[in-house]
Amino acid sequence: MQKINVSTVSGALAVGLAALLWSLDGVFIRPQFYRLPAGLVVFLEHGLGFLVLLPFLIRGRKEILKIPLQSWASLSWICLWGGLLGTFFITKAFFAAYDPETGTSLATVVILQKLQPVFALLLARLILKERLRGDFYLWASIAILAAYVLAFAKAGMQLRDIRLIDPAALYALLAAFAFGSSTVFGKHFTRNLRFETAAALRFGGTMLLSLVFILLAGQARQMPAIEPLHWKLLLLIVFSSGAMSMFIYYFGLKRIPASVASIFELAWPLSAVLLDYLIHGSSLNILQYFSAAVLLFAFFMIIRRKPERSRNKKEAEIESAL
Repeated sequence: MQKINVSTVSGALAVGLAALLWSLDGVFIRPQFYRLPAGLVVFLEHGLGFLVLLPFLIRGRKEILKIPLQSWASLSWICLWGGLLGTFFITKAFFAAYDPETGTSLATVVILQKLQPVFALLLARLILKERLRGDFYLWASIAILAAYVLAFAKAGMQLRDIRLIDPAALYALLAAFAFGSSTVFGKHFTRNLRFETAAALRFGGTMLLSLVFILLAGQARQMPAIEPLHWKLLLLIVFSSGAMSMFIYYFGLKRIPASVASIFELAWPLSAVLLDYLIHGSSLNILQYFSAAVLLFAFFMIIRRKPERSRNKKEAEIESAL
C-alpha cells in the first residue's frame, strides 16, 4: 500500500485553507468595496498586510541578502501580476458582477477565473519542468470539471448568462493568468526563502507597486471616500484573505509542486458554496453534493502518494538555472 507523504498532505491542506479564506473575500467582503477605486483597495489591503508581516521581514534580513537574481525576478513577477494586477483585475471583475448598472453576470467571472489552474499547469511544466506521475493530470482534469459543475449548479448561475464579449470577462481571464502564473513563480521564489519571509516580501513589493499606481492614476485623492465600515473590512481582509492567507499559502507551496498547489486552490469554489450555505442558508442541490464529493475524492487521489517523480540531473540543472 502506498504511503501518504505527510509533507505533501500538510502542504495541500494549507493551500486549501488559504483558498477557503479567498472565497470568504470574493463572496462576502470584496463586493462591499465596489464603489471605491480598485487600485486604492489593493494598496490599502497590501499596506496593512505588510505592517503585520514586517517582523518576519526584519527577522529574515540575512537570508534576503543572499537571494539570487533569478529569485528577485520571480518576486517582481509575483508582486506585479499576482499582487497588483491580479488583485486589481479580479476586484474589477467582481465589482462589475455585483454592480446592477453594468449588466454583467457573476457566471461570466466564475467560468473564466477558474481557468487559473490551467494556466498554472501549463506554466509549471514549461518553466519549472515539473514531472508528475501519469494519473495526476487525469485527476486534475476531473477536479477542474467538478469545480465548474459545483459553481454552475448553484441557483442563478446559468451558462446562458455568460458574456465573453464583456469587460468583466477580460478582467476575469487576466486575473486567472495572473494568479496561475504567480503560483508557478511563487514556487520558484520560495525555494530560497522561508515561507514567512517570502510572504512579507510579496506584500511589501505589491504595496510599493500599488502605491505608485494610485499616485499616477490619481486614486489617492479618493481616500476621504473610505468609510469606517471599509476600514473594519480591510482589517478583516488582513487577518483572513490577505496577509494571513498568503502566510498559510506559502507554507503549503514550500511543500508541494506548483501543479498540485494549483489544483488544491480549487477549494475556493467548494468553500464558497459551503460558506454560502452556512452564512446565507442557501440550500445545496444533489448535483452540488455530487460534484463536491468528486472534487474531494480527486484531491485525495492526487495526494495519496508523493506526486513528484524524481528528476534526472539534467532537469535539476535546468530548474536551478531559472
